[in-house]
Amino acid sequence: MKAIYGNDFAYVYNDKWESWGEKMWPFLRKVVRKKAPYTSTWLDLCCGTGSLLKFVCKEGFSAVGLDSSKHQINYAKQNAPHARILQGDIRQLSLPQTFDVITCMFDSLNYLTLKRDLAKVFHRVQLHMSQNGLFAFDMNTFEGLEDLWCSTTTTHDKNLTIIIETSFNKKRALGRCLITGFLKDGGLYRKFQEEHIERGYKAHEIDELLKKAGFIFKKYDGNSLSNPKKRSARLLYLCYNKNFSKS
Repeated sequence: MKAIYGNDFAYVYNDKWESWGEKMWPFLRKVVRKKAPYTSTWLDLCCGTGSLLKFVCKEGFSAVGLDSSKHQINYAKQNAPHARILQGDIRQLSLPQTFDVITCMFDSLNYLTLKRDLAKVFHRVQLHMSQNGLFAFDMNTFEGLEDLWCSTTTTHDKNLTIIIETSFNKKRALGRCLITGFLKDGGLYRKFQEEHIERGYKAHEIDELLKKAGFIFKKYDGNSLSNPKKRSARLLYLCYNKNFSKS
């Protein structure tokens, strides 16, 4: 994967897009308390600026966050000061403990454009889960990128202008998101630009890889948090070990 989430975009992300954690937290909290009520440890992969971790910590979990961007990590340490924040590649996940809950949210796994890399992460997660652990993640679908990644949008305020251009290559199942920003810097504006590439996976591809990694799972529409639709743009998965015990 190319280096993304640089200094300027990390600032913008923390300021404009950290609300996803707030949106997902009530659902995740309810699931965790119902399915795994005795959990105490939580690992958030691709933790970004810590938008989810701050809620995890407030709930009393012993939390660890992992992200590849040092700039995102700087904000995560501010937003979730009680969490242990680490820099690393999720494909090489290797920590000296297991966790009751592992999350990877906001389509972070779509950045794994090779199926073998996604399989590798699922395997690494399996090794880091406790006996009755829960793994929750969401992903943009092939259908979602096909339907939605075909536009140009612009947002502007007195300190920032952001232009987002998206496109989707159906044959390669790859979506391109070109982010161009202009940040006010004194009396001038500083330009930054990042290219984000995501792979749109079909549900049956994700299902197959999870089964091979030893998971049982339930999936939801990732936006409505209800039953998945035929062309759900995003899917949310709740995964357990095959030998998960309800007792």
